[in-house]
Amino acid sequence: MQPNQQQTKWTQFLSLIVVFFFWGFVAASNDILIPVFKKWFVLTQVQSQLVAWAFYVAYFVGSVIFFIISLKTDILQKFGYKKTLAVGLVLSAAGAFLFVPAASAASFWFFLTALFIVGLGFSVQQIVANPLAIKMGSPQTGAHRLTMAGGINSLGTTIGPILVGIALFGMGNKEDSVPVDKSLTKIEIIKNEFQTHKNELTKNILELKKDGQDDPAEVNQTVAIVEKNIQDLNTQIASIDQNPTEADSQIDVYSTKLGEIKQRSTQISYPIGFVKENLKLVKIPFIVLGLAFILVAIFMLFSKIEDPAKEEEEEEGLIKEESTKFRILDYPQLYLGMLAIFIYVGVEVSIISNMPALLHTKEFGGILEHNIAPFVSLYWGSLMIGRWNGSINVFNISKISNMILKFIVPFVAFLIIIVANELSGRDVSSFYIYAIWILAFIIMSFIGGKNPGKTLMIFGVAGIAMMILGLVYPDKEIAKYFFISGGLFCSIMWPSIFDLAIAGLGKNTGKASSFLVMMILGGGIIPLIQGYICDFDLTKPGGIMGISWTHFSYVIPILCFIYIAFYGFIAPKILKKQGIIMGEDSSSAH
Repeated sequence: MQPNQQQTKWTQFLSLIVVFFFWGFVAASNDILIPVFKKWFVLTQVQSQLVAWAFYVAYFVGSVIFFIISLKTDILQKFGYKKTLAVGLVLSAAGAFLFVPAASAASFWFFLTALFIVGLGFSVQQIVANPLAIKMGSPQTGAHRLTMAGGINSLGTTIGPILVGIALFGMGNKEDSVPVDKSLTKIEIIKNEFQTHKNELTKNILELKKDGQDDPAEVNQTVAIVEKNIQDLNTQIASIDQNPTEADSQIDVYSTKLGEIKQRSTQISYPIGFVKENLKLVKIPFIVLGLAFILVAIFMLFSKIEDPAKEEEEEEGLIKEESTKFRILDYPQLYLGMLAIFIYVGVEVSIISNMPALLHTKEFGGILEHNIAPFVSLYWGSLMIGRWNGSINVFNISKISNMILKFIVPFVAFLIIIVANELSGRDVSSFYIYAIWILAFIIMSFIGGKNPGKTLMIFGVAGIAMMILGLVYPDKEIAKYFFISGGLFCSIMWPSIFDLAIAGLGKNTGKASSFLVMMILGGGIIPLIQGYICDFDLTKPGGIMGISWTHFSYVIPILCFIYIAFYGFIAPKILKKQGIIMGEDSSSAH
C-alpha cells in the first residue's frame, strides 16, 4: 500500500488522544499552582518559575534516558507502543500521588519532585504518541492529525485551570471578577485596590485565629504583622476619603504606597501548620489525576492500537546498520528544529507562567490569585481554538466546507471557554472583545494554508507583533489580550516544527522524536529568564521606559518568536535541497 493511500485509523487514533488531554490538563494547572506556591512558600517570581522548570526539565531527562537505552535496544519495537505508553502513564500516576505527602509536609521541594516525576512519565508518553499520531494514516495528513491531538490537549489546558481553580479557591464570585468600571475615577480605582488587599489580609487573620496546630506565640506574631499591614491600608483609605479629588501626582504616591504594603504582605512567612491547612486542597485534584492515569494505562493495554514500527521498517527496506550511523549534524532541519522546539515550548509556557505576576501589577489592575484562573483558561483555550481550526484539514471535505468550518469551529471553541468560566462562577464578559483576535487568527491561517513552513513563519511574525503591541498599547485592559493572543499563534507551532524537523529521517524518526522531546526543556528555562527580569521590580520599583519590569519582561517572547519565524522560513529551503518538498499537498516526504 502506498503511504498516500492510507486512511486515518480513527478507532486507534481516538484511543491515543486521551493521553494528549492529560498532558494539557496538568501543564496548564501548573499556572494556577505557581501563584499559590509563591504566596504560601514566600517565593520570588523567579523561584516560583521553578514549578515550570521541574515539570519541563523532566522531559529532557526522560528523553535522554530513553535515547541512551535506545542505543542498545529499540524500546518501541521490543516492548511495543502500547506497553511503553502504559509505563509512562503509571510513572505520571506515581508523581500525582506524591502530591499528597508533599502537601502534608508543606514542602516546596517535595512538590517539585512530584511534578518532576509526572513530567518524567509524560516524556515517555510524548516520545511514543507524537510519531504514532503522525503514522496513523497518510503522511499527507500527519501534521494535521497531530494538530487534532493538540486540540484535545488544549481542551485539557482549558478545563484544567478552571477545575483546579475551583478545587483550590471554590466557585468564583461574579462581582469579585467583574472588570474594572470604566466610569470610576483614578482615585476610586486606587481605593478599591486598597480595600481588596485589606479584605484578603482580613480573611487570613480570621483563618489564623482558628489555627490550633501551631505555637500560639508564633501565630500571634504573624497576626500582629498582618494587622500592621491592615492598619497601614486603613490609614491610606481614610486619607483618600478625606481628599476624594486628589491630583494625579498624589495618586502616584498612593499607588507607590499600595505597592510597598503588598510587597510586605508577600514576604510574610506564615506558620507551617497554617500553610499545610491551606495546601490541603491541592491533594484532591492530583489524587483524581493519579487514578485517571492508572485507568488510562489499563485502557491503553487493552486498546486496538497497533505498532507501526516493524511495518515501516519493511516498507522502507531500511537495515538496522543504517540506524546506527544516525548523526544529528547530518540533518540541519533536525538540529535547527530542536532549537525551535526549545524556544517554542519556552515561549508558550513563559507567556502564561508570568501572566499572574503581570496581572498582579498595579498597571494591570492588581488581580489576585483567586481571579487568575479565567485568564489562564483563556490563554490555553486560545491554543485549543487554533488547534481545532488546524485539525479541520484532517478531514477529506470540500474546499467550501473547509472554509465554512474554519470560521465556525474557532468560535465554537471560544464559546466553550466562555461557558466553562461562567459555569465556574466567573464574570468573563470582558473576554467578548477577544473575538477580534480570533478573527485575525482565522485570516492568517488561510494565508498559511496547509504549508507548515509558511504557516510557522506567518504565525511567528504575528507573535512578534502581538507582543510589541502588548508592550506599547496604552489601555492595559486591552494590552493583556495582545499577550494572551500569543496562545493563538503558538497553537500550530508544535506540529509544524515537528513535521519539518522529522521530514526525511525515515527509520531514524524515533530517535529524532526523542531529541525533539528533549527540547521541551525550554519550558523550564525560558520562564526562569523572564521571571528573573520580573524580579527587578523588587530592587528597582521605578520600572524601565515608563513600565514595570514585569511588563517589560515580555521582550523575551519577542526574541523567541523571531527565531520561530526564521525556522519557518529556512527549514523548507533546507528540505528542498534534500529533494523534499513541503507544499500545500505534502506534509512530509521520506
